[in-house]
Amino acid sequence: MPILIPSVAVLIPILTLPFWLFYFEITPKVAALLISLAIACAMAPQNARAILSLWNRRDGKRAVWLIALLALTVTISTVFSTQTSLSIGGTNWRCFGLVTQSAVLAFTLLIAANLSSNAVRISTILRAIAVSGSAIALYAILQYLGWDPLLSPATYHIGEGVWTIVRPPGTIGHADYLGSYLVFVMFLGGSLWMRESQREWRIVGVACAVLSAFAIILSGTRSAILAASCGVALLLFWLRPSVKKMSLGLSLALVALAGFYFSPMGLKLRGRTRWYVEDARGGARLLLWRDSLQLALNHVPFGGGPETFGANFPQYQSLELARAFPDFYHESPHNIFLEELTEQGVVGLVLFLAWTGFALRSAWRISKRSQADAIIGAALFAGLISLQFNAFVLTTAFFFYLTSVLVLHLDTEAESEQPAATPSRPLAAFAVGIPLAILFAFAAVRLVVADAALATVRTRLEAGNVMAAASRYEMVRRWEPRTGSSDAYYSRNMSAIIKRQSEVYNAVKAWQEAIQSGIRSTKLAEDPQNADYQLASIYAQGDNRKDAEKYLRAAIQRAPNWFKPHWILARLLHSSGRRPEALAEALAAVERDGGKHPEVTETLGQFQQDR
Repeated sequence: MPILIPSVAVLIPILTLPFWLFYFEITPKVAALLISLAIACAMAPQNARAILSLWNRRDGKRAVWLIALLALTVTISTVFSTQTSLSIGGTNWRCFGLVTQSAVLAFTLLIAANLSSNAVRISTILRAIAVSGSAIALYAILQYLGWDPLLSPATYHIGEGVWTIVRPPGTIGHADYLGSYLVFVMFLGGSLWMRESQREWRIVGVACAVLSAFAIILSGTRSAILAASCGVALLLFWLRPSVKKMSLGLSLALVALAGFYFSPMGLKLRGRTRWYVEDARGGARLLLWRDSLQLALNHVPFGGGPETFGANFPQYQSLELARAFPDFYHESPHNIFLEELTEQGVVGLVLFLAWTGFALRSAWRISKRSQADAIIGAALFAGLISLQFNAFVLTTAFFFYLTSVLVLHLDTEAESEQPAATPSRPLAAFAVGIPLAILFAFAAVRLVVADAALATVRTRLEAGNVMAAASRYEMVRRWEPRTGSSDAYYSRNMSAIIKRQSEVYNAVKAWQEAIQSGIRSTKLAEDPQNADYQLASIYAQGDNRKDAEKYLRAAIQRAPNWFKPHWILARLLHSSGRRPEALAEALAAVERDGGKHPEVTETLGQFQQDR
C-alpha cells in the first residue's frame, strides 16, 4: 500500500492511450483504478487491520460510516434507476457508474485507513502528485503552444483566424476537467514545497505549483481560474504574510502574466478573453441549473440513477434553454451538488454534503497548525469551488476524495493515539478479499478488451471493410461491460459507409448492422433521444417513411423541446402530402430553434407558401 496509493494518484490523471483504445482518456484510468483495487483486496489482512485502526481514531468511525453510506446510496439509486444497465457501467464520456463510483469510495476508505495506521506518509503522496501534476501541466502548456504528439490540435481548437482559441485538455480529456484537477495539484504542490526539508523536493513542489497555475490560465477555464484565485485569497487570510512580501509576489506574477498575454504567444489567450466578454453568463449554466431542479423534483428520494442525467434531462429542459442553445446536449448539470441531487436524490445529496462539511471543517481547523497544512486545506476549498461549475469525472472525483482524506487525517493526526494492536483473522480476510480482487480485475479486463476491440472496429469502418468490422463488433458486444453503450456510434458509422460498398451483399450487411445496432441503442444509449433521431435518419435513408416517423416521434417524446426532430418530421410529412401536420411541426421547430438556423425558418416559409 505505501507504493500502491501514490501510484494510483499518478496513474489516474496521467494515463491516456490514444493509439490503442477508443475511449483512450477514460478507459485506462478506470482500468488502473480497478486493477489497483484488486491488488488492495488481495492484501486483505493488512487492509483489514488498517480499517480497524481508522475505526479506533477520533472521527474515524464517522469517516467509515459516511463512506459506507455513500456507497450504499449509489447502490440503491442504481437499483431504482430509470436505466439500470447505464447506471451500473456508466456513460461513454466518463464511465462513472456504480462500478467506478464504488471503486473510488472503496479506495478512499483504503487511503484513509492506511494513513491512519501510518503505512503511507503524506509526503510520499504529495511527491507523487507533484511529479505527475508537473508533467501534465507541462504537456497542457505545450498543447497551447502548438506541440502535441498524442492528439490532433483540431480537437481542442475553436474558431477561425485571429480569434481562434485553444482549450488544451492535457491527459484529462477536456480543458474544464483539466482545470479542476490542476487546482488541486497547484495547492498540493505548494504544500510539498512548505513541508519538505530536502531541497530537490522543494524545487519539485514549487515547479508543480507554478506550472499548474500557468496551465490553468492557458486552459481558459473560468471556474478553475476563479477557484485558484479564491484559494490564494483564503491562504492570504489564513497565513497573513507581510504586506511587502505579498505585494512583491503578486506584482511579479502579474508582470509575468501581462508580458505573456500581450506577446505574440498570448494571441489565443486574448481570443479566449474576447469569448469571456461575449459570454459573460457562462453559457447555459444558469438555465441548466434551474431546469435541473425540475428534474430533481421528479426523482426526490434516490434520484434518477447514476449517469442518467443525459437521458432524463431533455424531458425537463425548458423552452427558454432550448431556444438559447438548440444544438447543445447537456450530459450533466455541471455542478457536483446538483449532480448528486438529480442522480442520487435528496438522500445522496445529504450524505455528500455531510462528507463535504466534515472535510471542510477539518480543513479550517488544520489551517491554524502549519503553513503546509493550511495549503492542503486551501486545496480542498479551491477544488470544491471549481467543481461547482463542473461534473465529476474519475480524475476530479478521486482528487476531491483524496484531498478530503488528507485534511481529515491531518486534523486527527496530532490528537489521536495509536490504537492497540488488533488481532487479525487472515483466513476470513482472504475469504472476502480474494473474490473481490477477482471481480475488480475481471471488470478491468472486460473494459480494456472491449475498448481495444472497438478501436479496431473504427479502423475497419474507416477502411470501409463491413464484414471485418461486423465480426470484430461481435467481440465488443461480448466483452463490453457498459451494455450496448457503443451501439449508437457503430450504427451511425455503419450506415455512413453503405453507399461506398461496391458489392450488394456488403451493402445489405451494412444496412442490417446499422438497423440492428440502432434499435439496441434506442433502449440502452446514454442519450436515447439522439439514438431515436439517428435511427429515424437511417430509415429515411432507406425510404422507410413509416419507421422514420415512428422514431422521430419517439425522439420528440423524449426531448419535447429539441428542434431537430420536429424539423425533420415536418419535412417528412410534407413530402408525404400531409401538409397541415407538416406545418404544425415546422412551427414547433421554429419556436424551439430560437432563430439559430436559417434553414429551419426557410422550411416554415416554404410550407406556408405551399398552403
